[in-house]
Amino acid sequence: MNLKTTISGLIVLLTAAALTACNKDAAPARNAAEGKDTIAIDPLPKVLYIIIDGGRGESVNKIAPANLMTLKANAIYSWNSLTDTLGVQAASWAGMLTGVGGSRHQVINNDFSGNNLAAFPPFTKLVKSRLPEYPIRFFGASKSLLSNLSTGSDKAVAFENDDPAVKNAVLAALAEDTAGLIIAQFGSVNAAGAAYGYDASVPQYRDAVGVLDGYVGEMLGKLRARKGFAGEKWLVVVTSSMGGNYPVDPQADDNSIFSKPLFNTFTIVYSPTFKPLFLDRPFNGTKFSGSAVRLFGKENAIFATVPGAIEEYNFGDTTSFTVELNIKVNKRSDGSYNYTYPSVFSKRATFTSGVPGWLIFLENNFWQVNFGQVGKGNVQAKGAVIGDGKWHNIAVTVLGRGGKRYVRTFTDGKFGEEKEITGQGNINSPAPLTMGRIPGSDNIPADVYMAEVRIFKTAIPDSVIARDAGSIRVGDDHPYLDYLLGYWPATDGAGSVFRDKSPLRRDFVLQGSPTGKYTWVPFSTILNPPAVSNLESLVPAGKDLPLLLLTWLNITPEPGWQLEGRVWLTGLTGVK
Repeated sequence: MNLKTTISGLIVLLTAAALTACNKDAAPARNAAEGKDTIAIDPLPKVLYIIIDGGRGESVNKIAPANLMTLKANAIYSWNSLTDTLGVQAASWAGMLTGVGGSRHQVINNDFSGNNLAAFPPFTKLVKSRLPEYPIRFFGASKSLLSNLSTGSDKAVAFENDDPAVKNAVLAALAEDTAGLIIAQFGSVNAAGAAYGYDASVPQYRDAVGVLDGYVGEMLGKLRARKGFAGEKWLVVVTSSMGGNYPVDPQADDNSIFSKPLFNTFTIVYSPTFKPLFLDRPFNGTKFSGSAVRLFGKENAIFATVPGAIEEYNFGDTTSFTVELNIKVNKRSDGSYNYTYPSVFSKRATFTSGVPGWLIFLENNFWQVNFGQVGKGNVQAKGAVIGDGKWHNIAVTVLGRGGKRYVRTFTDGKFGEEKEITGQGNINSPAPLTMGRIPGSDNIPADVYMAEVRIFKTAIPDSVIARDAGSIRVGDDHPYLDYLLGYWPATDGAGSVFRDKSPLRRDFVLQGSPTGKYTWVPFSTILNPPAVSNLESLVPAGKDLPLLLLTWLNITPEPGWQLEGRVWLTGLTGVK
């Protein structure tokens, strides 16, 4: 979704650059129905800004607290917004209250030492510089937060580690006729997460979120009960300052910042007249699902070979070729992923020194490719770590350059190592192409799943290897389709063969089951290509909020404030 486009003339995305065009106070940034300007009758806007420490966005969404969920119908919201990536609580608070990142506010420690808040103060001070009479109240459960980031507040009170007191102070402030900007920070959800775990499956964390949601309900009820509420313009922001560390399912890890629970926050920007706008988690990677056969064992190993196709996959001493495949290494019974030298894919009779051919094998938690030759021992090139319970793409290219022959390794599209193999000469082998075990050097036998296996009779360039790392098929538009010697998705889902989708039609035949039947295990994962660098710009960040609140209060920032955020606004259902 491109949030920088206008939808039905109502959705507006304002950047800091646009807002700093002048120094005078701006007209309201809210859109009127049918484009009608309401500046003349718009009352002074009001804000309730609620900060919940430790509210991991995805967990809060799974818990589905009732009061937060009711806000969605009139809100811009995301369960995958982001905090400051330094991973320091004070730095996250600073971004949410100054509107700039760490390179400017320089809050990098929880004791606030060495900060640059004099140059980049909290937005409450900026509000006071424009609206001196505007009432600002700030209540929090952290003394250090209030001591450093409440400048400009008419009343700032810290109730150390006492969320109920914070809530009661907010209720009292909402009862005042002159209520303007009210900020509240709560710490009990973070305390529960730190003690028990930041996940919806943890009862103590779930209960803490429920209690805090009850506070939100009380505050919203008090706000709506104001005698002048019908004529007021309220913006309610409920957001978390940080998530919290918690183990991520390897199959759900897309290698992006969104797979790091510490940085995962939620943001809800509510006003009674807002149309809903959901900002979803940007997708990184390729969804990869199907059913695969577990290849494992030693004496009674489950493996597969391509019978009757010996010469098709022999590449002599000069022919270039490429092998690509997706692999998942399973955890051993001791809880580790450390394996000692088992072959997982080969064109070689045995993994014994001096035996001609090549093979891909596991060593500890990484992989290597090995080339053998009679009387010449082995030459091997190293890949990267793949022993982590995730699916990975690995690739081997063999190519000639300057009269010599080389092998190159790639893991998830990233180059690993290059070795010269000219001295290995002719690597032809009378053995069949094999997925899984071959005899020799398997002190700890492999236990893996493999899929999307491809062999090309050419050296695929590095750029195409990187692109293919997240691919789940060889399409008709593949630039090296004419060189395809074999393509086995190996996700057939039933039977005892892995069908070859290449023109050669050389199927892998499964072996090792005494019954001739094999178990196909369903899986669903995200392939792990190199992380995309700009995904975080597609969702709200903590430092966006001060600019949003200033905009709601009709304050145009001065260029000298150097605010870094953006304002995410949506269309209205109607304007009084």
